[in-house]
Amino acid sequence: MTAAGVTTLVQGLLLVLGVGLAAGVVAVGARSRAGWLAALVLVGIVGASGYAYLARQTAQEASRDELQAELPRTAHEAVTPPQSAPGDAPTYASSDRCMACHPGRYASWHDSYHRSMTQVASPAAVLGRFEGQTLEAKGRSYRLERRGDEYWVEMADPDWEAGLMARGVLPDSVPDAAAPRRWKRIVMTTGSHHMQTYWVASERDGRLFNFPWLWLRADQRWIPREDGFIRPPEGARTFDVWHDSCIECHAVAGEKNFERGKGWEPSAAELGIACEACHGPADEHVRANEDPLRRYRQRLSGEPDPTIVNPARLDAKASAQVCGYCHGINMWKPAPLAAGERFRPGDDLRETRVVLRASTKAAHSSDPLEQHDWPMLMKQLERVMEQNPTVLDERFWSDGMVRVSGREHNGMIESACFEGGELSCLSCHSMHESEPDDQLARDRQGDQACLSCHPGHAADVSAHTHHAPASVGSRCQNCHMPHTVYGLMKSIRSHWIDSPNATTTRETGRANACNLCHLDRSLGWSADRLAEWYGQPRPALTQDERTVADGIRWALTGNAHQRAMAAWHMGWSDAKQAAGAEWMGYFLGHLLEDPYPAVRYVAGQSLARLEPEQAIPVDFLAPPEERARLRGETMDYWREAAEDRRGRVADRTARLLGEDGRLDDATFERLAGSRDDQVMDLRE
Repeated sequence: MTAAGVTTLVQGLLLVLGVGLAAGVVAVGARSRAGWLAALVLVGIVGASGYAYLARQTAQEASRDELQAELPRTAHEAVTPPQSAPGDAPTYASSDRCMACHPGRYASWHDSYHRSMTQVASPAAVLGRFEGQTLEAKGRSYRLERRGDEYWVEMADPDWEAGLMARGVLPDSVPDAAAPRRWKRIVMTTGSHHMQTYWVASERDGRLFNFPWLWLRADQRWIPREDGFIRPPEGARTFDVWHDSCIECHAVAGEKNFERGKGWEPSAAELGIACEACHGPADEHVRANEDPLRRYRQRLSGEPDPTIVNPARLDAKASAQVCGYCHGINMWKPAPLAAGERFRPGDDLRETRVVLRASTKAAHSSDPLEQHDWPMLMKQLERVMEQNPTVLDERFWSDGMVRVSGREHNGMIESACFEGGELSCLSCHSMHESEPDDQLARDRQGDQACLSCHPGHAADVSAHTHHAPASVGSRCQNCHMPHTVYGLMKSIRSHWIDSPNATTTRETGRANACNLCHLDRSLGWSADRLAEWYGQPRPALTQDERTVADGIRWALTGNAHQRAMAAWHMGWSDAKQAAGAEWMGYFLGHLLEDPYPAVRYVAGQSLARLEPEQAIPVDFLAPPEERARLRGETMDYWREAAEDRRGRVADRTARLLGEDGRLDDATFERLAGSRDDQVMDLRE
């Protein structure tokens, strides 16, 4: 039993003895037989209660000990603690200290992907295979090896490559044979849910360089890091460094710690997104609650503990900012940054950071702080856009809606539910009462998340949705939070809660919710329904927008994001239910030769869902000639299914079918030839 367990046992015994003695005193003072009997009953009740209390506490302690023994060596032990600022700066305790008093909360956190976001490389953490294989991409080779519980890679010396980049020389311009080679130990991992990447240490300072490959968990394969994102296909390798930006959110209290003449010495209180990332520095809380009397007084008072932050007790905006620090696009304010001020849960995020809002709402905000910050934001954006004119396009649709994953706070704060209500992240999500996959609170699954605030729509759903109550068209989130965000090689729900609008689609190129289910219908068809049902004005549309199914139009003419979005939705069960699925394979086959690897991957995944047992094996990283062959074979395989030789399709024109029900190859080639080849670099 641990020291905490011994303390609990002693406290329990003292409780039983103390109350028992008190009862004895009462009994001695009683002059009647009834008094003695009452005293004996009291002693019996107290004794039984005390025994039950001790049994429960001992069982909890034993369970806690077992949990502790099962856990691998915690990551924070291998991390240098952050340097404390002078004065009364808060200090961190680590998640291990939380477990003693909060074993249930600790266990639910430990099961989460937040906990395993960043870990010391160990057999318990590493998902990828290091079995002597050689990986090759972009003119560089990498040899992988496992040595006991260690993972190693032989690669071009990353310190040497960093030196070239510092001098303005692209490392890829130097042949692999001319690059100095080093065996580097994998020291840290990032990611564990969908993909995992790895880090090696500099030999010159405290920097960690990215091993530029990703391990895809579902596929059980390695891919070049740049191919896991929508990035320019002809671009160079990525050269990510841990302290550049990752450390701020993938660890607790991450600091870059640059000192002139010494270089970088990054530090963190704990790796991964641990307890104190959301609850703030906890050392004071731990020390205060080592006093059992103080602990019980605090609990009995029913008041919040002032030594710790509970996001659930904050107001909606402050609670959302706890998540928004990482799940948002924001920039440091120069003065707080220079002064060493850092955001801590419970603070106003806007005091230290400018939340980047690309919509015009912020310019007209009535909030004094946002009014004050708007000119600063514009100046910062001007400077950034001088270096990178596409910085906004990489993150936002043209109307300011976020288009990349991991930035949900920027979307939510633009929503009317947030601006005029009490919506926060915790309105739908729970860090402890949820499944790890999406962390949706158990009582906020599906429509219940919305109907808890909008109960009026529950009585007659169809009057609001114009769809059958049980259909996918009556699901709140399908209409108001469609999958228009891209990240992790898939489409993700937008957190800017809005309503489908054909004019917005026309102006921004962002698919509306109607056509994301009805992939076989045109934008003109949706515009007519929205005008009829909700009185929306019909926008002026081109001939193709009026007649060609939007799912097909995006797949053939869209930019890389739109093509990936079309491909993902062709594998989405709700869209297949609404639009039918048999015709989609032909157009997905076309995307197997897309110039963007990520688009090819998404298309291959959706193809596999159409007919898993008969699916033609697809490798999205196959050589160009192999990709051309796969495209041809797949389109031939699905062509008959895409055609309508029995007259069952109501709108043949939308599906590119002629009067005879056969595919109109000329229109297909015309649309495919007008593909939007703008360079896309989505910064998820």
